[in-house]
Amino acid sequence: MYSSTKTARALWESLAKKYKIEDAGLKKFIVEKFLEFKMVDSKIVMNQVQEFQIILHDLHAEGMKLSEFFQVAPMIEKLPPLWKNFKKLPKAQAEGNGFED
Repeated sequence: MYSSTKTARALWESLAKKYKIEDAGLKKFIVEKFLEFKMVDSKIVMNQVQEFQIILHDLHAEGMKLSEFFQVAPMIEKLPPLWKNFKKLPKAQAEGNGFED
């Protein structure tokens, strides 16, 4: 194997830098998937929920922990348009607007 580095330390630092950048790129990719995730009416909701859970698992696996609120609130906001009345239910319950638990 050929390397232009002169010492083992220089090689080590070069590899560490390379993989640190790749790790940051992976985290950025996962965060981007989380932020851009959208639900659509044309797919089964449970399949989309599972897809979102996989994204949350990937975030957790990379050491990025989210509170329960930051896991649930985006999921509700990302529900397809046909679910607009359901989106209002948790907000109304939180505000005490007459909906029962």
